Amino acid sequence: MSFTQLMTYVRCPEHYLFRYVLGIKRPPGKTMKHGFALHETFAYHFDQKKKDSKGLNARGAKEFFVEVFRNALEEYKTEMEETKRLITKEFLLKERGIDVNQLVATGLRGIDVYFRDMNPKISPDLVEEPFTIPTPSNMNLMGRIDMTDKKGVIHELKTTRRMPNAQDIQLDQQLAIYQLAYQSLKGKLPKGITKDYIVFSKRDAKIVQFRVDKPFFGKNVVFRNIAVIMEAVRRNIFYCIHPAESWVCSKEWCGYWKLHKELREKGFAKFMLQYSKK
Repeated sequence: MSFTQLMTYVRCPEHYLFRYVLGIKRPPGKTMKHGFALHETFAYHFDQKKKDSKGLNARGAKEFFVEVFRNALEEYKTEMEETKRLITKEFLLKERGIDVNQLVATGLRGIDVYFRDMNPKISPDLVEEPFTIPTPSNMNLMGRIDMTDKKGVIHELKTTRRMPNAQDIQLDQQLAIYQLAYQSLKGKLPKGITKDYIVFSKRDAKIVQFRVDKPFFGKNVVFRNIAVIMEAVRRNIFYCIHPAESWVCSKEWCGYWKLHKELREKGFAKFMLQYSKK
């Protein structure tokens, strides 16, 4: 199981059903493509910095970001066409209302603040390093570590428009998985794990960093939860865990909204009978 698959089930088991059991792609979002372009920009920069100790400068990173985002938006058009049967009018209206030029400007501000406040402090070691963690349930967990520095600290870069909460970070089981991944790759525990957020507002951007020296959850808890999820998948246990009024499950934001509705109306057996044939 990939780390992405595992986290998809944690966030919404029905999304896991739609995407990984039935192979139904979710409609894309402009903000998702924006985040992807920023992630690719920083990954490329730190890969180059690992090689030459410099990497890109802020101007070069901005140019790289704009090009990646432009290409991602071309893919967006294709993906929207491929998934149009799933798209609600509310989702479409929300997407049409998102100003691409504003997203570009936001991304450029984020790059400026990151290169000013964070980049000088980081000497990269591992960059987008793949990992495989064997688990007691005879299943390998695979994924990638965003970056580690030469001090032995794991960095996960996130972009958000909502101020992150320190308590939520401390209780995030992903951190324990990153620790296990680092140990499998380097043969020792990391010195710490940080989540480096670029927090966007309408007018500016700022860096918010949370660090833990040791995850709250140990590996036994993580392995037990992985085993529970795998058993749930084997038993076809897929329930949306979000409240009905949650924005996450709204017509505007959930690309699978029509499938959620259809699953409830038809029931699991009839729904699977229809979509398993496709």
